Amino acid sequence: MRLIIVLHVLLILSNGLLAVNSPFLTYTISGKNEWKITQDAYVVSEVLFKDLDLYYPDDIFIWENKMYIADSGNARIVVFDMITREATYVGDMSLFQPTGVFVDDDYIYVADPGTSEIVIFDKSGNEVKRIGRPTNPLFGETANFKPKKLVVDKRGNFYIVSEGTFEGIIQLDQNGEFLGYFGANTVGITFLDKFIDIFYTKEQKEKFLNRIPKPYTNITIDSKGLIYTVTQKERGNAIKKHNTIGLNILPASKERRMIDEPNFIDIAVDNNGRMFALTETGLIYEYDSEGNLLVSFGGRAIATERNGLFTVASAITVDADGKVYVLDRERGLVHVFNPTQYIQTLHKALELYSQGKYLESKGLWKELMIYDGYSKIAHYGLGKAYFQEGNYRAAADEFKKAYAKRDYSDAYWEIRNEFLQKNAGIILLGFILFIALLVALDELSKRGLIKKRLKISSKFLNDIIYIKNILRHPLDTFYYIQRRKHGSVLSATIIYVIFFLVIQFDYFGRSFIFNLNVHDRSVGFVLLASAAPTMLWVFANYLVSSINDGRGTLRDIYIFTAYSFAPYILFQPFVILLTYILTYNEAFIVSFVSMILITWSAVLLFTGVKEIHDYGVLDTIKSILLTLVWIFVIILVYSIVYMLWDQLAQTIYAIVQEVLYRARK
Repeated sequence: MRLIIVLHVLLILSNGLLAVNSPFLTYTISGKNEWKITQDAYVVSEVLFKDLDLYYPDDIFIWENKMYIADSGNARIVVFDMITREATYVGDMSLFQPTGVFVDDDYIYVADPGTSEIVIFDKSGNEVKRIGRPTNPLFGETANFKPKKLVVDKRGNFYIVSEGTFEGIIQLDQNGEFLGYFGANTVGITFLDKFIDIFYTKEQKEKFLNRIPKPYTNITIDSKGLIYTVTQKERGNAIKKHNTIGLNILPASKERRMIDEPNFIDIAVDNNGRMFALTETGLIYEYDSEGNLLVSFGGRAIATERNGLFTVASAITVDADGKVYVLDRERGLVHVFNPTQYIQTLHKALELYSQGKYLESKGLWKELMIYDGYSKIAHYGLGKAYFQEGNYRAAADEFKKAYAKRDYSDAYWEIRNEFLQKNAGIILLGFILFIALLVALDELSKRGLIKKRLKISSKFLNDIIYIKNILRHPLDTFYYIQRRKHGSVLSATIIYVIFFLVIQFDYFGRSFIFNLNVHDRSVGFVLLASAAPTMLWVFANYLVSSINDGRGTLRDIYIFTAYSFAPYILFQPFVILLTYILTYNEAFIVSFVSMILITWSAVLLFTGVKEIHDYGVLDTIKSILLTLVWIFVIILVYSIVYMLWDQLAQTIYAIVQEVLYRARK
């Protein structure tokens, strides 16, 4: 065992030394979606074609130990035999600007936007056929047909990415007949778009709004016939995996939660469904078959040319051995990346995981932890293994590190169930004793042996404790507040402080299952986000009531608003504590009770406006709506003043700098 540990340490140290000399760093994602430097997943083994004079090559494809390159600038397809290391050429007399190449058992298919055609060659390089613009009326007379990239399925159907085509992928049969558009991108509608829809006419929308889907950037196909696409200027779903009818079936992409880039230009898929996406800057993202990021590596060569860094990357592919090939368009080179022991171990673990063999993958996940203790997917896989073997506490710990809330909830449910089974008798006995204690205290109180209420002489403390009275007698509470028999500015201020503390507790104090993903939020941000609207409400409502003959003073509004938060202040802490007991299956309880408390507080606030200002129901609604309008106006004015002041400050600073500069001269 000690020997194994020593060997692992030596392996890690050796990898660390290699990383020092590596031209790029490899990153992975932690459970909190933070980028972490990890072991090298791939290392550059060689750089091809330094003496081949490729000129702006655009695409690369590997088929049966041969590499096919769309050498766009030289108007040809380069066929490189990876065994004999010899190069031949196809189409150097018949192509104009080849930008996409695809190969199967029989043919070489080339997308040539220069001629607006698909050109088909046999394996000997003889031209077999050309497919031009579809003549089918359904295709449309004004539709673009400039094929940039293409793939062909086992039935001989073409899937073509055409320049400027936003309707989707052009699908043709083997004879070039138009079959339809495949899997078009959707148009995202923002809140502002929905707002505009209400007020704009149809003609205005057509004139001012440009709501068309983004065109696809590139395409590939896997061994099962599933189509993969990448789209530039997308976030969260730049990569899509399409089923036979064009729908996106990639889980992470459908939920728009993929960790991706807005400038992907190509994608490749290996035999196990793992995806490799390439950016123009040379970053390579590797994902598992469900869209979870494994590693990111590569980069742009800025000052010097170094193997593994790219000037302008243009295409990527992967072979059966897991080697990754990336085409540098600017330099006309192909960089070959070999997988390291780290990524090979991760791949093996993922293969066992995808087959449901969680226990068999346990050793591999533990080995990966030696390489990288941050990897989100490694913690998740190990958690699955622990869960299957019944070690639920260890599973919960790993799921927590992977930030996998639902799986953590499942493990916690098992832990809770085990605890309840072991301690059911004690819990029941404790509940019975608690009920008996309450009954006994009530009986002693009735006999006068103990005092039911503790008398507090301090008016300040009485005013704070009086908050509970609003739950049963809200009208009396607001009446006494206005008559100054209960409540004060100081007691209301203390209640506000408690209210803001409860919000902080609600925001940061929930259990892992129910937390609000607030690792990127600060206490100050939450305080400002809660205190500012509250104080704006008090001030704006005072302005509105002054205009609309409201009887409440600024002091009254300040105090009754604080007391209106009583349900949330008194009961929300118990809801938060409840999150440490419940699982995802009971999440509706937390949401439902929280909504009741917020609604209850809103009703009390409505009642407070009505009673303090002596309004009717309609006047109360009017007052609240006008208050919200005033809050919006105040925020708008503040924003305008802030921007003007910022510009003024920058102008004054620039003038001062100019004066100082001239004074020095």
